[in-house]
Amino acid sequence: MTQTICHLYEAPAQIPLVAKWIHEAFWFGQVGYEPEFFEAKLGEAKSPDSIPLSLLALDGGTPAGTVNLIVNDYPDRPQLTPWLAALYVDPVFRGRGHASALTRRALEDAARLGCKTVYLTTHIPDFYKRFGAELHEEVEEDFWVMRIATAGKR
Repeated sequence: MTQTICHLYEAPAQIPLVAKWIHEAFWFGQVGYEPEFFEAKLGEAKSPDSIPLSLLALDGGTPAGTVNLIVNDYPDRPQLTPWLAALYVDPVFRGRGHASALTRRALEDAARLGCKTVYLTTHIPDFYKRFGAELHEEVEEDFWVMRIATAGKR
């Protein structure tokens, strides 16, 4: 496996695929959240020097997964920012370390941008605990807001 992680804006032809992944994995059947909505949101990530950021994992040159760093992924908690969002790896490429590599890179980028803490929501807290994530709040049964401290300065 040759794993590469790039910013999605560097591979704009992959935006529709990533939007489809996000829609099907997290938002399928929810009105107003069609793939075109996510294409537009992903198109806002245009620079490695500001949030939003969208990362794409490639496995031998083939798109394998994605993760995003966004201002807010939980409107009820606007004070919590930024958020690691929509971590997804295509089932064909799971078990090869892409999710970990994407998470690590997003956290490195957050730190580089000066963010001291990154938030996320998940049903699988144990995965994120390996990156130092702590439970911030259980918002419903088996669904948590977590926070991860980074080396950022803000």
